[in-house]
Amino acid sequence: MTQSAKITEQRNSGKQRRSCERCKEDFEFDEPYFLLGSSTWHMRCFLCAQCMDPLVGTTYFQFENRVYCEHDFKILYAPVCAKCKQFVIGQVVHSANQSFHLGCFICDECEIQLNSGGAYRYLDKILCASCNQGKPKLKIYNCSKCKQRVQDDDLLMYQHEPYHAYHFKCSTCKKVLESDARVVKDEIYCPRCFDFQCEVCFDCKKVIDPQVEQSLFTMNRHWHLHHFRCASCARPFNGHEHYEKNGKAYCREDFLELIGHHCFICDQNVAGAMVHVFGKAFCPDCYRCKGCDRILHYKDKVMELDLMPLCKKCISHKNFQKALKYKNQ
Repeated sequence: MTQSAKITEQRNSGKQRRSCERCKEDFEFDEPYFLLGSSTWHMRCFLCAQCMDPLVGTTYFQFENRVYCEHDFKILYAPVCAKCKQFVIGQVVHSANQSFHLGCFICDECEIQLNSGGAYRYLDKILCASCNQGKPKLKIYNCSKCKQRVQDDDLLMYQHEPYHAYHFKCSTCKKVLESDARVVKDEIYCPRCFDFQCEVCFDCKKVIDPQVEQSLFTMNRHWHLHHFRCASCARPFNGHEHYEKNGKAYCREDFLELIGHHCFICDQNVAGAMVHVFGKAFCPDCYRCKGCDRILHYKDKVMELDLMPLCKKCISHKNFQKALKYKNQ
């Protein structure tokens, strides 16, 4: 490979027969031409062998007796560095079926410069001998069918045995499988067909993966565990009791707020028994006589005075008799 930035322009003196490298035609007397190494070119013929754009005044590359513009040369022949993802022009280092710039070929942990013979692949990292030695040993699998080494990105465990995933096809769509295949009751599925075997969460409408996600079935619906929550405050129940109304689930507080009654005195939502009198609701501690402030029983006979109950004893008191008489006038 030759990279050049300058071409020497010559003129044919006629003393020596010269022809164009591309069109093979001889140069006429005093005709200008380009000299590239030992080859000669018409000015009109000095074009990229791939896109046919003129190369005069541009950076070009010569490879196997052909010349290319920089863009096409990179696309056709230049490897891509596995570290920086840029094209490698010039010196390239090959290791573990990957290419690197010399400056990019360093240990992923201690960042010392590596050489191709002293580099080790560990999962998705390139390590020096010292860093690799400190790592736990990885388990090596051989395919139970073809007996060849199985890389992690091809590994499929089936009935507790390692296989290359491409030895199998999806039980439903017959697509050749990859390592992300899923096994259900000894049947193997591609991810898409596996989703059809699963229930869908009523809340998020996404598939519930029973092998990796917790879920529950309640109210005749399936839910991710953390998606079964109060319809009012949205707090997950996480196994705690819930209350249902009109097809929705509520926590205790919000359920009482929804269906409960507020005490006429303390304005609190009452969860238990209440006393209903005079069109109002009272909690047991607030149901008191207006006259003597005694806690009343729901069976006690009472009269209304200023929207409040008055007990039988206070009704007979002369002061309250005057008040009642005045009220009824």
